[in-house]
Amino acid sequence: MHERRKITGPTFRLADVALLPLAAVIYGGIFPVNRLAAEALWPPMGFAFAQSLLAGLVLAFAVIVSGGRLAISGAHLRVYLIVGGMVVGLPIGILVSAAPHLDASVLTLVLCLSPILTLFIGALAGLERFDRRVLLAMLLGAAGVVLVALPGVGATGTGSIFWFLIALVAPVMFATANNCAKWLRPPQTPSVMMAAGTLMGAAVVAGVVMLALGSDLSPARWSGETVLPLALATTINAIFFFLFFHLVAAIGPARFSLFNYLAVAAGILWSMIVFDERPVASFWIALILMLAAMYLALSRKPAN
Repeated sequence: MHERRKITGPTFRLADVALLPLAAVIYGGIFPVNRLAAEALWPPMGFAFAQSLLAGLVLAFAVIVSGGRLAISGAHLRVYLIVGGMVVGLPIGILVSAAPHLDASVLTLVLCLSPILTLFIGALAGLERFDRRVLLAMLLGAAGVVLVALPGVGATGTGSIFWFLIALVAPVMFATANNCAKWLRPPQTPSVMMAAGTLMGAAVVAGVVMLALGSDLSPARWSGETVLPLALATTINAIFFFLFFHLVAAIGPARFSLFNYLAVAAGILWSMIVFDERPVASFWIALILMLAAMYLALSRKPAN
């Protein structure tokens, strides 16, 4: 048991390093999409259910077309439900609920807690070890987030403290899911299959919560404004979750979680594009700090 959890640093491939910022850019788009969903009057849990189900079906189709079949053993179902519930099914409902009360850029800031929590949970579980280089990377990333959040930079706005505190539940779930994706993943399961099953699991969890709360499944009226956020969220989830399982296996949950710093910058940049905001100099300084943070963490030497 101890041998399986021996903590050794992974050897990184250049392709995996390049995929990390790509994952961040893709996932960063989910925050303005959540705001679009809220403005289109999507029920929060209904939106989480619909996007998870559609993205899961798209990936399941990809598995079947490639000659595979969805694994449904007890071990697979467990990770589908746990990771799916904690990375989409529940936090997306929380974030969509908070979206009408907070700026889209403010919601992206909750991601900055995910790397620290991921490392902390991983260390408690014996999956990771605390390392000065990774700690410095996290401090640099946090400094970038703080710089973005400073008053007057145009990236944050006023909002409800209550809803911001509610939104902070999301990074706890993200961090737990990061570790579970590594810890509970059945061996030799392709990433596309894990992504498909996890999104279907997220749909199950979101569906149960939706029924328990008596929430509506969809908006009262369908239009282009309601279809657009659903189509965007489905596309984002289908691509991102494939990258999620591939990268967690390749570089480890703690280092993968550092993508959140880049996702913060990407989410704010997407919000600026979608909602016609203009980036300021401090935003680009913060982005450089986040890139430096990612470099430090990924260049850490393996433990002896």
